[in-house]
Amino acid sequence: MKEIDFGRMRALIVEDDQAMRDLIVAMLEGVGIGHIGRARNGQEALNVAQDFRPDIVVCDVMMEPMDGITFTRRLRTHRDSPSPHTPVILLTAHTDRTTVLEARDAGVNAFVAKPVSIDELKRKITLVMNDPRQFIRSEDYVGPDRRHRAVPLGTRPDRRKKDD
Repeated sequence: MKEIDFGRMRALIVEDDQAMRDLIVAMLEGVGIGHIGRARNGQEALNVAQDFRPDIVVCDVMMEPMDGITFTRRLRTHRDSPSPHTPVILLTAHTDRTTVLEARDAGVNAFVAKPVSIDELKRKITLVMNDPRQFIRSEDYVGPDRRHRAVPLGTRPDRRKKDD
């Protein structure tokens, strides 16, 4: 795995709970991330991202008025999005299948279950930054390639390939 220069990274933290936001910021500072932006919800994060231009976003799921899944979907698809390809790591205490699938389908790159440790957060950031997945745009999905494994397609066509 390639060494990450955390000191040059720009991370945006999106978390409505002040104590949790401060904890995540402290963890990222502990990892050595040099520039950290903060937002209290998805709407504020879209505004902050316009000027901040993060390399990665660490985002909570449950927030008002805009939650983390809606934020990710808007970041990926809105015509005024400041950075649709920015990796998003979702922090969540809700690891049920429905939430995970909904977030995956919104274009989230990775998940970290709460309570989070500094080691797990660093591991996920390193994984996401070292494995930039191909970005997919289709009728019903915009985001990183959701497939983790190369599964034979059988007789089905590979829709990712373009006819040249």
